Amino acid sequence: MQTVLNSLFLIPLLVSGLLLILPLRFTSMLVVFTSLLLAFFAVYLFLNVREPYFFSVPALFDQMVTAADVLLLLYFGWMGLRRKSLWVLLLSLLQLATLLYLIGILPAENADQFMIDRLSIFMFLLINIISGVIAVYSIRYIAGEHCSPFRKKFFLSVMCWFIAVMNLAVAADNLEYFFLFFELTTLASFLFIGFRKDEVSVTNAYTALWMNQVGGLAILASVFFMTRNAIGAVTFTNLLAHAADDDIMLPVALLTVAALVKGAQMPFSKWLLGAMVAPTPVSALLHSSTMVKIAPFMLLRLSPVLRDTPVAMVVMALTAFVFVAAGIEALSQDNFKRILAHSTIALLALMMMMAAVGSPVTIIAALTLMMFHGISKSMLFLNAGILERVFHIRQSSDMDKLAESGPFTALVITIGFMSLLLPPFGAFMGKWLSIETLGDFALNSGIFGAVIIVAVASGGAVLSLLYFKVMGLLIARSGEKDKIRIEHTGFIYSSTTWFLLLLTIISAVCLPLIMMHGLVPASAQISGQPVVAVFHGWNLQLGNITLPLLPLLLTFLLLPGSVAAAFFVRFRHADRVKEYMCGEDVNYSFSSFYFTTEKASAFFSVTGIMFFVVLIIVALM
Repeated sequence: MQTVLNSLFLIPLLVSGLLLILPLRFTSMLVVFTSLLLAFFAVYLFLNVREPYFFSVPALFDQMVTAADVLLLLYFGWMGLRRKSLWVLLLSLLQLATLLYLIGILPAENADQFMIDRLSIFMFLLINIISGVIAVYSIRYIAGEHCSPFRKKFFLSVMCWFIAVMNLAVAADNLEYFFLFFELTTLASFLFIGFRKDEVSVTNAYTALWMNQVGGLAILASVFFMTRNAIGAVTFTNLLAHAADDDIMLPVALLTVAALVKGAQMPFSKWLLGAMVAPTPVSALLHSSTMVKIAPFMLLRLSPVLRDTPVAMVVMALTAFVFVAAGIEALSQDNFKRILAHSTIALLALMMMMAAVGSPVTIIAALTLMMFHGISKSMLFLNAGILERVFHIRQSSDMDKLAESGPFTALVITIGFMSLLLPPFGAFMGKWLSIETLGDFALNSGIFGAVIIVAVASGGAVLSLLYFKVMGLLIARSGEKDKIRIEHTGFIYSSTTWFLLLLTIISAVCLPLIMMHGLVPASAQISGQPVVAVFHGWNLQLGNITLPLLPLLLTFLLLPGSVAAAFFVRFRHADRVKEYMCGEDVNYSFSSFYFTTEKASAFFSVTGIMFFVVLIIVALM
């Protein structure tokens, strides 16, 4: 097993280097082969690892990690100095000073640096399967980018080492190691967002850099307080082992801050929204499988300590607020990628809220949301790239005739939104489990619980309105074309889309089995509590919640059929003539109402800042 783990870390790094030196014509085969291999290793680990597995690396690696930390922070500082970015420079100096101080006081570690459990393996599956698809898609996309051949190879190279870093981040138990991998993902986002090197891209890259540095500084501060309080080894495992200690909450709160920053919760949402200027595969990579999923991953890792604490209540209040606010922001957008970006921030808030609640069923809800959000958002973003490159569409208001010019693309995007909204897809099931468990929470939490559940219901309603608005545009037809033909977008675009579409459908059909054999054991291991999960005929019993499977299956058979009919069934003899029109055809035009949230955005940011301040104050009390 150790060999397989090493392969997940080393192969992407090796391939990353090869992509830089090999001729461009060899890159396609290398990327496809690597993606298949990494997906196979992730599935192998899922099938063979049941209990947590700890392992250490030689002491030389400790020194290498420390040296890499210092070099990385020096690079960030140099970037801040060159751009004259005060925030980047200041945060780099603060991080460097804290790190150098910690190097002098950290005790020699006897603990293992890495830990693989079911949560890590769940993330391995998400990272390597979804990122692999995105990497393959990028072969075609980056070929059309206006840049030098070396820059195209550089893009694919960064993508490969980014996958390696993500695998390392979800396997790290030692917090100093985790800090390095956390900041390497920050470096990747900086390079990706600034890839096009125009002024907007560079500005947004620096915004992403300093905002994520806030998260890195919070991790270092957490290590500092763990050391000062003599808690012992600076590892996640040791932190969880001291859950009952009074002085543990501040380090936990600081790690929570790092997670919220990486998860682009307000007021740190600007870095993820600014990432939309990057090539579209970057958006898919950041939103779906990897970068932002560190946020719910960290809170799930900390959930046994967070549960039922004042810090958890502040996190729930913040994420409930973001769930509603980001949904409203999404509803006001016309740019398709920005719609997806805002809705990602909203759904991340819901995932983190479920992780903060920390009961076995809410952990299952968070895992379900993470899995289906990863699959659906990657499919939606990759098709946003197809819209951009093949149909030259970037605004949702221009999609009203896509059902005739690109019916397959329109159908896939519609199913992508359905998978985030309707039964029997996993995102719906995750929301269902969330509301059911929050109902119980509300009964025991008075007004606070009632406010939370109202916020979740309101945010869900806003997102539903958003998804129906876009789907309404997608299924609209002008009636100008008698025959609808499937468009040809090329082998790589169509094969990656088909793979994600089939993965969405198969995951929905197999969801009860995935829950029983994947998510329930993972939840039990994360929370340390057993979860009752049994089949009763056509019902799945999860804790106190009963999921009726037969109506969900019937819904699955009904919905795709009705959507396909909307796209491809033509009523040849239907008359579009209205009364009193002298026999003339009616020209139909479809549109949606839009509004602006410019004034509200400032309020959202200030409110978000207040929540972060309250979070730290509560941890200090």
